[in-house]
Amino acid sequence: MAALSQAVGRDLGLTEPELTVLEYAALMHDIGQLSLVDPVPAGATAGLPAAEQRRIALLGGAVVRQTGVDEAVAVVVERQADPYAEQPLAARIVRAVNAYEEKSREGGPGGPLTALEELRLATAGEYAPEVVESLARVLARSSLTLPMYG
Repeated sequence: MAALSQAVGRDLGLTEPELTVLEYAALMHDIGQLSLVDPVPAGATAGLPAAEQRRIALLGGAVVRQTGVDEAVAVVVERQADPYAEQPLAARIVRAVNAYEEKSREGGPGGPLTALEELRLATAGEYAPEVVESLARVLARSSLTLPMYG
């Protein structure tokens, strides 16, 4: 998740300090699940109702703030469930890459391609189009998905 998020961030022109925040946020994106009584099966939050995603993201931001890392990391973690038009770019990246990875795991042999197509179809409301297209470019020129899915 972190490596793929950073590759997308580089493709979109993030600076080194922004890439560091993105890396930490990607590593901690699901940390809010630690606060749940009933864990999300396989940690797959992308398919949850928006209100539940938002609740988990806010819990995650609260946990991240207790770690002492840069405040910007907590903001990305808690904003990843916001409507993409309201998110900072790093949160848009975390949201799209997380959904891609979850959908890839669920999709069987065509998982990665099917997942990317689902993200493209959801750019009208759920995922930032520029992030999804950047993800497609990164995947086309790399093997970042091979260790997990190949």
